[in-house]
Amino acid sequence: MSFSKQYTEIKEFLSVSDEEFKLEDIVSKNFQSEQQAEILEKILGFIYNFTPFKINKAFMGSVYKCIEKTLEIKITSISDFDELLIKNSILRFIQEYINFSKIDNKQVLSFLADSFERLGVQPLILNLGILLKPMYSDQDYINRVSKMEEVEVVYKSQDETALEIKQAIDKWLNTQALDLDKQDQLQEALTVEYDKLISEYNLSKQSPQYKRLLADVSEMLSMKLTMLSLMESIDDESMEPVPL
Repeated sequence: MSFSKQYTEIKEFLSVSDEEFKLEDIVSKNFQSEQQAEILEKILGFIYNFTPFKINKAFMGSVYKCIEKTLEIKITSISDFDELLIKNSILRFIQEYINFSKIDNKQVLSFLADSFERLGVQPLILNLGILLKPMYSDQDYINRVSKMEEVEVVYKSQDETALEIKQAIDKWLNTQALDLDKQDQLQEALTVEYDKLISEYNLSKQSPQYKRLLADVSEMLSMKLTMLSLMESIDDESMEPVPL
C-alpha cells in the first residue's frame, strides 16, 4: 500500500526538505504495513494543531524532529502513539524554551500547571506556540538550529566532559518511554547509563564529580517526570484531534 500522499502532505505542511525528510524510512522500519496508515493519520492530526504557526519554518522543523524522536521510542500499542507524541513534543519545546529564555524552571512549570488544568490540546498548543514564537523568530537561535541536527539542551557545567555527559544523558532520556509508575526502574536505568558514560570518560566513581554529575542527571529525569505528571491531567477526550 502506498502512502505517498500522506507523506507529501506532512512534508509540505512542515516545510521539510527532501534531504531532511526521513519519515517514510523511519515508519517503514518501525511499523508493519497495516499499522502505518494509523500512524500517519495520528501524525497528520497532530501537526494540524500547529496550523497558526505553519509559516514559521524553524518552528515546523522542531515539530518534525519531535515526530522523528517519538517514532524511535518502542510503544506497546499504536493507540498510545498520539498521546506520547504530544507529551514528548511539549517536553522538548519546554526544554528549548528554558534554555533560550534562561528563566527559572518553576516559572515554566507554573505555566504548564495552569495550562493543563484549563485547556485541551489544541488551545494548549496555541498558547505554547505564542510563548515559543519569539524563540523561533530569533535569528541567532535559527542559525544555531540550522548548524545542528537538533538543538542540544545546554546545562551548567564546570568542564567540557560534564557537558558532554549531560548531553548524552539528555539524548538517552529522549529515547525512553517515561512512565510515572516506573520511576524507580527509570532511575536505575539512568544510573546504569550514567555509569557506562563515566567509564567511557575514565572518571572515578569515588570522585566528587561523580556524585555531583549523578545528582545533575537525576534532576534532569526528575524535571521530565514532573512535566509528565502535569501532563497526566490531560484526559483522553482532549487527546482527540480537533477538526479544523
